[in-house]
Amino acid sequence: MSKVKDVIVTLSRKHPETGEPAPAGLTYVIGVLGHKKGWYEIHTEELNKLKNEDLQKALYNMLHPQTHH
Repeated sequence: MSKVKDVIVTLSRKHPETGEPAPAGLTYVIGVLGHKKGWYEIHTEELNKLKNEDLQKALYNMLHPQTHH
C-alpha cells in the first residue's frame, strides 16, 4: 500500500512534457509514485509557504485517487 511519504517530489522550471520554460512566476511540481507520474503548476512564491509534505500530499491525491464505495 503506497503512502503520501512515498511520493518523490521534484521542482522544475521546465514543463515536464514539452521542456518549455515555465511562465514567469510559475514552477512545476512533479511527483512520482511507483510507475505513476503527475505534475501541476504553482506560483513560485506559494512554494515558500508549503512544506515538502504539503507537495507530497497534493501529488499523492492526484496519483492515487481515493475510491469511494
